[in-house]
Amino acid sequence: MISTIKQQTKDLATELQRVDWPSKDKVLGSTYAVVIVSVFVGAFLWGADWVISWGMKFILPHH
Repeated sequence: MISTIKQQTKDLATELQRVDWPSKDKVLGSTYAVVIVSVFVGAFLWGADWVISWGMKFILPHH
């Protein structure tokens, strides 16, 4: 059992050395893109919800 865990740890270390890690600039660029797109999608959905809610006030009867 212990030898299996040791072997898996060695295998993991070997695989992690093979990984092609992205540069800091690439990670930051992707992060900024995700944040900007998220803000625009959030604003669009908020606006669409507001317009639909405003329109429903005229369609549905008030009690």
